[in-house]
Amino acid sequence: MTPHSLTSPRPWLAGLGLSLLLVAAPALADTTPRVLHVFSNTGAKEPHAPPIYLHGVEQPTLAGLTPSGSEGFGHYYSLDLSSPEAAFSSESFPASGYVGLYTGLAELFDGTVLLGSTPYAAADPTVFRWTMGEAPGNAVTTPEDPTDDTTGFGSSFRPRGLFAVDADDNTYFGGGGAANGNTLFRLSSSGELVALVDFENYRDGTSTRYAKGQYPAALVVDDESNRLYGINVRHQSDQSGDPDAVPEGDETAGTLFEVDLSVAATDGTTPVTVLHTFAKQAEGEIIASDSGLQALAKAGEWLYGTTNKALWRYRLGVSESFSLLHIFGEELGDGITPWGPLVVAADGNVYGTARRTVTEEGQPRGAGILFRVVIGKADDHADDQYEILHRFDVEVDGAFPVGLYAGPVEGQTQTLYGATKRGGNEGDTVNANDADGFGTVFAVDIELPVTADIQLSADPQNLTLNESITLTWSVSNADNCSGEGDWAGVKATEGSETITPSVDGELTFILACVDANNERVETSVTVTVEPAEDGDNGDDSGGGSSSGGGGGALSLLWLSALVLLTVRHRRRFSL
Repeated sequence: MTPHSLTSPRPWLAGLGLSLLLVAAPALADTTPRVLHVFSNTGAKEPHAPPIYLHGVEQPTLAGLTPSGSEGFGHYYSLDLSSPEAAFSSESFPASGYVGLYTGLAELFDGTVLLGSTPYAAADPTVFRWTMGEAPGNAVTTPEDPTDDTTGFGSSFRPRGLFAVDADDNTYFGGGGAANGNTLFRLSSSGELVALVDFENYRDGTSTRYAKGQYPAALVVDDESNRLYGINVRHQSDQSGDPDAVPEGDETAGTLFEVDLSVAATDGTTPVTVLHTFAKQAEGEIIASDSGLQALAKAGEWLYGTTNKALWRYRLGVSESFSLLHIFGEELGDGITPWGPLVVAADGNVYGTARRTVTEEGQPRGAGILFRVVIGKADDHADDQYEILHRFDVEVDGAFPVGLYAGPVEGQTQTLYGATKRGGNEGDTVNANDADGFGTVFAVDIELPVTADIQLSADPQNLTLNESITLTWSVSNADNCSGEGDWAGVKATEGSETITPSVDGELTFILACVDANNERVETSVTVTVEPAEDGDNGDDSGGGSSSGGGGGALSLLWLSALVLLTVRHRRRFSL
């Protein structure tokens, strides 16, 4: 989960026309992972989730968690990307016994703090706060003991799933396991922990049917609408969702839900709206065996996510828009079981990984795949394209990838980071159920599309008839430009031109060019020309009506001129 939500573009300063950026689908570049680190049997090993890139610290750093290691069981590690060989360090968590770190990580906005969690441990579960250079400590300050049945949340406090962070540094995560806790939590940056939703409130009497789902496996925050979206698991329950919402003969297997944070309650009673109930056979399950298994991401007004066997999409605000866009494992070479966080990259496409690969009959399943969904242009996104970018080699780049995390954009390239649970060494092999080796950390470079950028401004944007305006423009990644409307002629890719409008009203000047894909791109700027004051046009004939004769053809001509002036006053020059 990237800590910062994409912010809305700032409006242009007065006098600037809108700049049009046309994004063209790039040619498929080499997306072979670059291995940054190979885990060994010393220190951290066998990651269950990808590391995150710390956007808010000076040194380029990756930070991650593993549920196992040579010293104790839970480990935290970091990779210093500023060093030539990505210097690696790891330490055991300050907790005894089994530490099951089956969750994602979240970076707060200051960039120096990570949040991890321990859903099961010999010691009480907690959420850790980790500042680079320091040992992780307890992130929860209130209540003092969140596992206390009286002052805290008792067995409900079992942190699970992929975290989400909002613009105010609140962190959201699920808690649950079987019948022990089915809760959506919010943790403030100061350490105050509250329960927003207790899904036990939606349990059907004494049965194990959960009308709204059992507990969250993945979450995403939309700061602009102040909404939280999540997917809820079905874990040792008879039903998870609305049985009437799945095909006859099928069964419920989790939910996609929405929470309006503007009406959030801190006693577990926040209302929940179910957007979709997953059908086990037709669509796949949201499974709780590993809370990093299924994922959720927001791309514009669409949600993209996974079940244990499918990729799906849902358009926010459109109740019947849920659809599957890919079923895994049906063709040779395809992935099996999507696994770990999805990433919406800077190119607007969705990237992810799948656990294994379909192989020839009788052969062990392969080491997994890297895939992407090229977002379509159709209104219903029915033209989304699923593509396999890479098939993992257990010896070369590892086996069983566990998802991705978005790194920085530099020039025309964005780097995504991920990890594999196994492999990474010469001689490592995969078998029916497992593989050799202790995993890798890898990077994938995504070539971003070249965009045509047209800047056009007018100074001033408001003037009086017979005054002049200066148009100034610059164009990058496009050529063959021309002015259109009253501003005609071939234009260079950079320049300025002074124009004296001959009519008043709103005038629109268009600059159109051709981009690298031979497609038209354009931008425009609008100016307002006010009528001249009386006498400014040099006409002293007066505007009063004539009461005598002598009008004849001259009066008709004068009336025609007035009509033409009125028409031109309302005219808007456009393409």
